[in-house]
This record gives sequence, C-alpha cells and structure tokens, in this order.
Amino acid sequence: MKKQLLLIVAFVFAATTFTQAQTVLDFKLHNKTGYSFYAVYLTDTDTQNWGEDILPDAMVEDGDVIDITFDYINDETICTWDLKLTEDESEETWVYLNDLNLCDAKIVTIYIDEAGEYAFEIE
Repeated sequence: MKKQLLLIVAFVFAATTFTQAQTVLDFKLHNKTGYSFYAVYLTDTDTQNWGEDILPDAMVEDGDVIDITFDYINDETICTWDLKLTEDESEETWVYLNDLNLCDAKIVTIYIDEAGEYAFEIE
C-alpha cells in the first residue's frame, strides 16, 4: 500500500511539473501599434523554425490584449524567442521582433517607437 501511495504521489508531482513546463512561457500580448495583425508566430532565437500561427483569434487589433499560449517541451528551458506578426491577410508583410526573454514575461507590449520602428516592452 505504501508503494502504491508513493507511486501515486510521484506520478501527480511529475504530471504537475510537466504541465508547468509546458505553460511556463505563456504570456499576454498587448498590441499598442495602431495596426491590426493577422497571424503571430514564435521561434526560439537559435532555430528560426516558425511553425504554425499561434494567434487564438482571427486577428489582434490595436488595443487588444490576448493570451498567447504555446507548448514548448525540451530538456532545457529556452528563454530567448523571436516574434513574427503579419500585417495583412495575405501574410506577405511581416513585423519581426527579436530576442524577447519570455521566461519572466507576463505581458509583452508591442508599439511603435519615436523612430517609427516596431518595439516591445516586457513586464
């Protein structure tokens, strides 16, 4: 009986740890650019494998705050990611934001800086 209880506790701990590892990099994306975006892609800075669109809705409009969730399972946590957003439905025009540290990010705000360039702030 003690072995079974110990195995159950170990399994619950492992499952909880696995779930936390999957969602540790989730964040809110706040669009303060004045523009809408039709797709959002993330890749770790080292691989440039964009994968699929992770935007939960059809688009993110100016002023929207959306939840970005993505599953990233690896032996080591990678904190530095690149973000790519499409400016039109054809996905021919892109905005790139590089080197976002998502390990401690709760909110990533994208905006246009004084020079007219896309920029981001991490809270």
